[in-house]
Amino acid sequence: MTEEITRRPNGAYLIESAPKYRKYQAAKNRAAFIARLTAPMGAFMDGYQSELDRMLDASAVYLGPGK
Repeated sequence: MTEEITRRPNGAYLIESAPKYRKYQAAKNRAAFIARLTAPMGAFMDGYQSELDRMLDASAVYLGPGK
């Protein structure tokens, strides 16, 4: 019954058969791989920048003899 209701186009109609689909998939996979490789360094840099900002914004602490 379902086959009678739906109309099937002539020729290839699946996205996998699109001419640039494999190229798109390869580029997408490369981008994801690079993102996984660089994520730890990005997290390190974000944490370092956050800590540096916190230290620069903090008030001075004097550890000398009391008042």
